[in-house]
Amino acid sequence: MEQDQHYSAGELLDFLKQAGMQGLINPASARSRRNAFERLGRELTDEERRDVRRIDVSDLASRFHKLEGSSIRPETLEVYVQRTRQALNDFLGWKKDPDSFVSAGRERSHAFNRLAGGRAALSPEQRAAERITLQAIENPTDVVPVPIRPDQVVYLANLPLDLTEAEAERIAGIVRAFAHRSGSTDGQPD
Repeated sequence: MEQDQHYSAGELLDFLKQAGMQGLINPASARSRRNAFERLGRELTDEERRDVRRIDVSDLASRFHKLEGSSIRPETLEVYVQRTRQALNDFLGWKKDPDSFVSAGRERSHAFNRLAGGRAALSPEQRAAERITLQAIENPTDVVPVPIRPDQVVYLANLPLDLTEAEAERIAGIVRAFAHRSGSTDGQPD
């Protein structure tokens, strides 16, 4: 067996960062997998931290859920689990054969042109499209991401496939009731 340090949690995180920048993995997918792994990774044992091949993702999620309790929604935890599994599968696949690596279940992404400091040279529209695509691909099919601001996404869940216009208007009315009107001083709708 290869040395554990080459399979450490730090190595996995470095891989995700580099794979996103090099276009081996869609940059947004790499970021979301890295974030999920970091979030669940808070509960890694020292042994798992040294060698990610020892991670049982279901067990890790169970430990995480016990400590986080009701502060995390089950569908959010499931997304973390899915993304962490994808991160581990990609990392282990890349370690096995870096030259022919292709992200599990995803096509290779092209590398984006980079600005000084390593940031992608994407327009705001490209960043929004990337975020929407990622969320649509990696979220459960019954959760619809709705970007409302550059840094804010709202998720609609359990929308029926046969949603009628009247039902959509009813949902829209409830959402409108939460809107803060610019003339209000107490934070409540006028």
